[in-house]
Amino acid sequence: MGDVGEHLSWLRLRGLAAGTIEARRRALVRLAAGLRMPLLKATDLDLAEWRASLHLSPKTICCYVSHAHQFYAWAVREGLIESNPAARLPVPRKRLMLPRPIAEDQLLTALVAAGPRIRPWLVLAGWAGLRAQEIARLRREDVLDSLSPPLIRVISAAAKGGDERLVPMSSFLLQELIPVLPARGWCFRRVDGRPGPNNPWTISRRCNDHLHACGISATLHQLRHRFATQMYQASKGDLLAVQRALGHRNPASTAGYADYDRLAAVAAVEAIPAPGRRRRARGA
Repeated sequence: MGDVGEHLSWLRLRGLAAGTIEARRRALVRLAAGLRMPLLKATDLDLAEWRASLHLSPKTICCYVSHAHQFYAWAVREGLIESNPAARLPVPRKRLMLPRPIAEDQLLTALVAAGPRIRPWLVLAGWAGLRAQEIARLRREDVLDSLSPPLIRVISAAAKGGDERLVPMSSFLLQELIPVLPARGWCFRRVDGRPGPNNPWTISRRCNDHLHACGISATLHQLRHRFATQMYQASKGDLLAVQRALGHRNPASTAGYADYDRLAAVAAVEAIPAPGRRRRARGA
C-alpha cells in the first residue's frame, strides 16, 4: 500500500471527509514529485528547498505546508521517522479574508435561468451554505423536513474537516428542495448515470459554468458567502449562529464569509460628532 496509502487509511479510520482525504492525497503526490525521493527519506533541508520552490498564492502555500506537516506528524507518531522535517517550514502571513457574497440580482438571474439539475444546487449553496462536496454527498435521509424546525444534517463523511452539523431550512428551501428529492438514497443522481454520489468538482464546475454563461463572474462558493452574510445580518450579528451553520471551527474563518451591513456602517460612521457638526439634542 505504501506510506501514503497507510496514512490515507488512517484518515478514513478517523472519519475524515472523503474530500479532505482526497485533498491530502493530491498534496502528497505533488510533494513527492517536488522532492523526487521517497517522502520518508526527505530531510529538513529537502523540505526547505521544496518550500522555497513554491511560487504560489500565500493561501495555497499554507495549505501545501499544512498537508506536509500533518503527514510527517503522523509518520512520527507511527514510529516511521524520528522527527518531523516539515515542523519548521516558514509560511507567509495570511491575508485578511474578505467576504465575497454574490450580488443578489446576479443570484436571482442565475436561479431563474437554471435548469432542474442546477437549480437545487444553487439553492442549497445560497440558502443553506452547503459546500459542493456537501451537496454531492447529501442523502434524502439527512433532509429532516419532518422536524420542527426542519433541518439538513451534514454528516461527517461529507463535511470539510469531518465535523457534523445541522443547518436550519427556510420555507423557501423546503419549497424548492422537497419536490425534487427521491424517496431515499443520494439526493442527486450522478451526471454520468453511474451509481453513487456526484463528484464535488462536478457540482462546482457545472454551477460555475452556468453562472459564467449568465454573464456572472462569481463562483458557487460565493453563494456560501451570500448565505453567511444574509444570516449574519438577519440575526443582528450573531456570529456564533453563522459559525455553526457553516461548520467552521474558528470564528475568524466565519468572519471571512459573513459581511456586515455596509450601508448601516456608513450611516453609523457619518453620525459620529465632528467639529461643526454636532448631534441635535432630543426635542430640538
